[in-house]
Amino acid sequence: MNPRQAAAALFVLVGTCMAQPTPHAVRASGSQDSIFNVRDFGAKGDGVSLDTLAIARAIQAAASAGGGRLLIPRGIYVVGTLELKSNITLQLEAGAVLKGSGKLQDYGLSAAFGFGRDYGLNSTGEGSHVGMLVGLNLENVAIIGSGAIDGNADVFFDFKKPHYSMDFDPKYTRQGESFMSAERKTGDGPVDMASDRPGTMIVCVKCRNIVIRDVTLRNSPNWTVHFQDGDDIVVSGIHLANNPLLPNNDGFDCFGCHNVHFSDCDLRTGDDDFAIVNSSDVTISNCTMESRSSGIRLEATRDSTFSNLVLHSNRGIGIYGRGIGSTENLLFSNMVIDTQLFTGHWWGKGEPIYLASAAKRGSGNSGTIRGVTFTNIRGVVEAGIILYGNPGATLRDITMNNVSFTFRTKRKKVSDAVGGNFDLRWTSNDLATALFKHDIPGLYARYVSGVTLRDVVLSWGAVQADWFSNGLEFEDFNNVEIAGFTGRQACECTTGAAISLAHGANVTIRDSKAASGTARFLNVTEVAGELLLEGNDLSQARTAWNEGSDQLKSLSNVVPASAKADIHKSAVHTSPEK
Repeated sequence: MNPRQAAAALFVLVGTCMAQPTPHAVRASGSQDSIFNVRDFGAKGDGVSLDTLAIARAIQAAASAGGGRLLIPRGIYVVGTLELKSNITLQLEAGAVLKGSGKLQDYGLSAAFGFGRDYGLNSTGEGSHVGMLVGLNLENVAIIGSGAIDGNADVFFDFKKPHYSMDFDPKYTRQGESFMSAERKTGDGPVDMASDRPGTMIVCVKCRNIVIRDVTLRNSPNWTVHFQDGDDIVVSGIHLANNPLLPNNDGFDCFGCHNVHFSDCDLRTGDDDFAIVNSSDVTISNCTMESRSSGIRLEATRDSTFSNLVLHSNRGIGIYGRGIGSTENLLFSNMVIDTQLFTGHWWGKGEPIYLASAAKRGSGNSGTIRGVTFTNIRGVVEAGIILYGNPGATLRDITMNNVSFTFRTKRKKVSDAVGGNFDLRWTSNDLATALFKHDIPGLYARYVSGVTLRDVVLSWGAVQADWFSNGLEFEDFNNVEIAGFTGRQACECTTGAAISLAHGANVTIRDSKAASGTARFLNVTEVAGELLLEGNDLSQARTAWNEGSDQLKSLSNVVPASAKADIHKSAVHTSPEK
């Protein structure tokens, strides 16, 4: 008998020895119409009594009957860990609350359920315990209704103590050692645990045909819902509200899952709203999100779509490649992304869209990200788009259509405390490049191939931090097409460029416009192959482009009057200008 079987046997033994009312089902046939009211099994729902054993008896009775509806009527039912069974619908009536016990000993040990602690691949969040609802190797399970599942998170945390780890070296940041002052603040979180905490509030491992609908999920002390190696999962109409000061309280995590569909939900978390890893055929639609980490976090995810979403977060969309599988064929459309900088140990520095891949590690593979398209995306943000590949893991075939961001006017205290840095934690192999000083363009792309930008607009607020720089900036690239771009450098000054290109090859820029206040439209350094400008309106720029771009071919561009003489004196190939 394994530890989990022993624990289950103990539950049954204790239950049979206790005086209890005689349970009954509305129908004893074991069909899904059979109703098992937890009150009939001894659950009190008074907000004080521990109802774990009574509800466990109701679950076992339903399972023994072949399945049915487990009814949770109005009341507050304090519970530790409950193990779900196949063919059961857990129905929470309006006013019903399953509330997590504030005592850690009421929760099962991860090891007793066969979980390890390798964080995500075989675990249920951080810590040595599981959470409230656990399902293993199940099918045909639903959690529905107008009630709530409450993890009682705050009792497990110390709100005066910051939560952080040294996964970076502050000497490489713009702020140097003073960066740690912002890292140790608790105002934006995350705060630390008082001791240990329960694991994921709801976990389903190797389960299929799972439905979670309409219920409220709140106050999770760890990940809220985790699906591992699952198939055919539908989540709809969920209200998810976690304390934004707490670390690791992700909304929904999917690892190794297929055919997963989320819709019509609103999520408020401290950590990622959605974390999808090594999964495929996933859809997320018609949701609103708030997070102090990423709204959507993806890794090794394929053939999935994300549409009609509103994100208010630190990092909007984060896509990571670390060699555990390829990320490809992703569509993002019709989204509003609002980002801001936060103090504290949150990953991300205000990027609305962030793609990063890691170099090959040991005998493993490099992180592959390719075939990602963003369409109809806009918002107000506090940092630029980052596309940061690796010499051994180039980002490929990235497309942006009708993407428009306005950069928020500088918030001095927060900007000075943590801004002006690139945050590559999780993909960087080196503390020197995990979190480091870097000027912030509107879009920065390095180690990329096949990037297409169509109708991208970048606008800057009245007062910007002095570390904001160019509009679009590409380094170490190949095959870039820019069409219909409108923008300039961050400041209305004489330095910087709307578009900066360095150490790459093959660029086409057409039908684009230098915004008012542009210092230079195009700055070129060591670009080989074709460099074509066609049909662009550069009249608002002080200068069109820098000298020394001998391979640049200009066709039918409107250029600033002051630039025409310089153009014809240079070795640039030109055609008559409009």
